[in-house]
Amino acid sequence: MNTTENLCLVTAQAEFTDAALAELQALDPSLSMEEEIAPGILLCRAQDAARFMAIASQTHPTFTRHIAPVQTIVPLENSENDLGEIALAIVQLPGFAQLERGVHFAVQTRLIQTDKSKGERAYSGGQINKALAEALAEETAAIEDVKKPQVVISLLATMDKGYLGISTVEENLSAWPGGARHYAQTDEQISRAEFKLLEALEVFGVILPTQGKALDLGAAPGGWTRLLLDEGLEVVAVDPAKLDPRLVGRQGLEHYRGYAEDYLEDAVQRRQHYDLIVNDMRMDAREAARLISKAAACLDPEEGLMISVFKLPHATLAVDPFVNLKEALNILKRSYAVVQAHQLFHNRQEVTVVAAQPLPQARAQQHSSRPSQTRNQPPQRAAAFQSRGPRARPAHTRGPQQRMFQPRGPQPAGNERDRGPQLGRPFRPGGPQPTRTEQSGGPRRPRTFQPRGTQPTGNERARGPQSRPYQPRGPQQRRPYQSGPPRPERHEH
Repeated sequence: MNTTENLCLVTAQAEFTDAALAELQALDPSLSMEEEIAPGILLCRAQDAARFMAIASQTHPTFTRHIAPVQTIVPLENSENDLGEIALAIVQLPGFAQLERGVHFAVQTRLIQTDKSKGERAYSGGQINKALAEALAEETAAIEDVKKPQVVISLLATMDKGYLGISTVEENLSAWPGGARHYAQTDEQISRAEFKLLEALEVFGVILPTQGKALDLGAAPGGWTRLLLDEGLEVVAVDPAKLDPRLVGRQGLEHYRGYAEDYLEDAVQRRQHYDLIVNDMRMDAREAARLISKAAACLDPEEGLMISVFKLPHATLAVDPFVNLKEALNILKRSYAVVQAHQLFHNRQEVTVVAAQPLPQARAQQHSSRPSQTRNQPPQRAAAFQSRGPRARPAHTRGPQQRMFQPRGPQPAGNERDRGPQLGRPFRPGGPQPTRTEQSGGPRRPRTFQPRGTQPTGNERARGPQSRPYQPRGPQQRRPYQSGPPRPERHEH
């Protein structure tokens, strides 16, 4: 057994590992990369790994999905004997004392096939998890809980090495192995883009109201619209394209067959109000930020919430996608008091952003501005849109409770693919609160938004996702990205 000190594993999207490392080095300049074990998985060293992980858990970096301590490295032979060696190594780890009677724990194993010439694995990740969990539960009287663990035993196994560590869920940034959150497909599912919204609700601690009105920009084919309708919200779906036939006739749905810019111009002038605005249009992040900033006038100043996906261009010698992201976030911060961004497991070349508490000056500016000429005549609407004009919003549209802004806990944990908890409090032996049901047709409860701590407001400059000059990877050059007038919405719903 090889004893290590101050090592940790950092997991991010493979194309964004440079950005993840840079944002972590801004938190702790002593952090350095020792080895890239696999695409998106970095072995790093810090002067004080425990302190570094504590800082990262409080700041919630944008591109880093998961951090796990490496407290020992176990040689592996790719045989059944490996399980015994791993079990003995776990008992000697410094964090083993956390496994006390009544503590909820989980074993999370990731297998990396680095050398196929050595043949197939002698065991699966599930077999390792089961065998180790049974032995640890018998030895410590701790409770195995794959859905809501408080302590996690992390194992990353290559063909010849096992990287082991014990930590709390909060220190890992995500309660899922490597930050990989999976959902089960259902018959009602319209598109895989639904997983992005489901994951965003978990990661950012968003709890939707059981009633109210939502605006879905770039809605077709209607995946996000379906989820919002299932939560009991009335939805205005904005898109020139048709929605999925299964949505036709759904109660509470209005389909505006036109462009988002045109709809918002009308909605702002008529002082329309929404509890939630979502956007997954395929457009430049800065253009999306300007569009969402305009929509701030349609949100309640205290309870209004926005969820948007920001698309990023691929990195080239001439294009830095992180500059685009920083500019987009700065645009949002001029209109919203709370702005948070994170690259989800289901995000590809993009990040997901949540904004809340529209600033009064932004709302006043939008309401006082004259309507601009639309760029073209929108297509005919599927259903006639009737504005209600300026009015006081009925109390019942605000949902049953006020949205609070408190630091969030980490995401759900466990090996089940279709469920997971929402953890929003520090480690306690008593166990975290139960999760919401994700299967359609399950019970529904009131929801609020609990963001991840204090964020800069107003015109403060954002620190951005990295603190070092951008260094592109790879010699090839691609056509530079050129921002221009907004194109008709293309969507990923």
